[in-house]
Amino acid sequence: PSSASVASYIETLVPCSSVSSASSTSINNTNTNANINNNTSNNNSNNSGQIMNNGSRDMSSTDFQKLQQQLHDIKEQTMCPVCLDRIKNMIFLCGHGTCQMCGDRMHVCPICRKPVEKRIIVF
Repeated sequence: PSSASVASYIETLVPCSSVSSASSTSINNTNTNANINNNTSNNNSNNSGQIMNNGSRDMSSTDFQKLQQQLHDIKEQTMCPVCLDRIKNMIFLCGHGTCQMCGDRMHVCPICRKPVEKRIIVF
């Protein structure tokens, strides 16, 4: 049963304005306390990490690990899939890419095996 239906039920049993106002005040206080507790727990979970001298937040170890993984993934995507040494700076018409040194030697794409018709240097 909702708080409004409980208050109206109490008022029908004892038709007194003081009972109605007391029960609604109690219900409002309960709702307010629940909202305060929810907001406090939300703020505590959102404010993880201490504030540093420069105003930024100190990262937790899990945040740091996530950023390291993202950096590794980005580096992996930009490296030549043939030599794994140099950055991709050449693409073929099929859309795959290599570094220029490896790409100049290719006659078929190392990824999809389509013939290399044209090479495009990317800056």
